[in-house]
Amino acid sequence: MILIFDLFETLIDDISLDFNRGLKTFWERHYRERCSFEEIKTYGEELFVHMQEQHKKGLEFAFVKDELPYYAEKFGGEVIPMDAKTEAEFLMRCNEVKVPDGLPDMLDAFRRARIPMYVLSNSGFTAGALRIMLDLNGIAEFFEEIWSSADFGRVKPSPELFGMVLRELSERHPEVALDDILYIGDTYRTDIVGAHTAGLRTVWINRNSEADELGYATYQIREVTQLAALLQSLE
Repeated sequence: MILIFDLFETLIDDISLDFNRGLKTFWERHYRERCSFEEIKTYGEELFVHMQEQHKKGLEFAFVKDELPYYAEKFGGEVIPMDAKTEAEFLMRCNEVKVPDGLPDMLDAFRRARIPMYVLSNSGFTAGALRIMLDLNGIAEFFEEIWSSADFGRVKPSPELFGMVLRELSERHPEVALDDILYIGDTYRTDIVGAHTAGLRTVWINRNSEADELGYATYQIREVTQLAALLQSLE
């Protein structure tokens, strides 16, 4: 068996999310002499709308690769370089997160049972930045690979994104059948529909008892830590 997890609101919970917290520090370091914070904040809101339009087309709008050049074009100067560590610092200013109680113990039990675990996230931030964030929250060590839509340019439920993941898994684990891969996520349209369409069994974290309108959720749980009991029942 292989487990693929969604990231936000699955492996980590957002306590608060505010892009402008990160943007303000970015402005103070790089754009204070070129524009006011209100100007860059307003432009950031315009780019957020652009990002939403890209997502509707199945495309990602990555923060470093796609968004930073827009700020340089708008306010002048060279494109600000940003490595994974700096990108992770920006991400963690925007997102205040916590790991669900009991999750590290569950992941450790899965690792001891030799269950390979992966992360597939819709995120404008690269896998390198996401791994740093997970490492600082004490759970990065459990995952063999983290995939982010920021690196691939497509967002879930894109068949191309899931196809890329499945090709990599086939190379790493040629002995594992498609039916032995479980995808765990909280968002029906992106996680459950995307994974089901790719031929995977799905575990929907359905906290609000919503209807499974398309019948795509193989299993349903209310919290991610209930996954251990679910897997035990499948043995």
